[in-house]
Amino acid sequence: MFLNHVHIIPKEISPGGGIEPFLQLVDAFELEGAVCFAPFTYQTDPLGLNPNRWLYQQIKGKDYLIGYGTLDPTRAPEDQIKEIADLGFRGVKLHPSAQKFDVFGVWARAAYESLVTHNLIADFHTGVHWHRLRDSHPLQFDEVAFHYPELVMVFEHMGGWHYFREMVAVVVNNQQRGNRLYAGIASVLDRERQRYWYLGVDGLEDIKWQIGVQQMIYGMDYPYNDEAQLRRDIDMIRGCFSAEESAQILGGNLQALLGLSP
Repeated sequence: MFLNHVHIIPKEISPGGGIEPFLQLVDAFELEGAVCFAPFTYQTDPLGLNPNRWLYQQIKGKDYLIGYGTLDPTRAPEDQIKEIADLGFRGVKLHPSAQKFDVFGVWARAAYESLVTHNLIADFHTGVHWHRLRDSHPLQFDEVAFHYPELVMVFEHMGGWHYFREMVAVVVNNQQRGNRLYAGIASVLDRERQRYWYLGVDGLEDIKWQIGVQQMIYGMDYPYNDEAQLRRDIDMIRGCFSAEESAQILGGNLQALLGLSP
């Protein structure tokens, strides 16, 4: 398995942080690799850390771990994105609600242009997250896809329980314009613990029906999901899909997107 959506957080923020606890999961799951996200700047600024350089040091020498950077929406994005590309990272994690930016605002559009220039993936949190809904409404993502057809986007949680069908509509609406939009399957299978992002097995089957298995990417959402939760998720996916389809969702699609050989 080659899994997406791993938050690596400094120990100063979370006592169980740093790369070491995650490496134990790598061994436990016998992972081929994973995509690791840098912490957000609002988390690391009080520590005086550059989050992208910090993540680079955490995963340096571990070729099976792929870094995605982060951006500070209070600063011009171009130099930040160049630094991310220069570090060898392959994408950027964007969380409009937590980072408090408008998905189709002036700052964000400048970021998308630079992401396309540097051939970086935009991995978005989607769905309700206690910020004004207009800033990250699904229609905003359709605008991004329309104006930046070369931008590869992964939509984590696929809008969650509240916006699921709208996010499916965004992906379907743009499939004939390059098919560069992916359904991020992270934290969507536990009705009690993840009710705001819950899609359930029925939601996964709907994504397969409407979008196709080849556009589905499973994410761990570590450390917010523990080993038991992750094993439950993986078992549910393998119980719902064929062996070939499960292999695509649990790594094959992500490896193909990153240009990596299984």
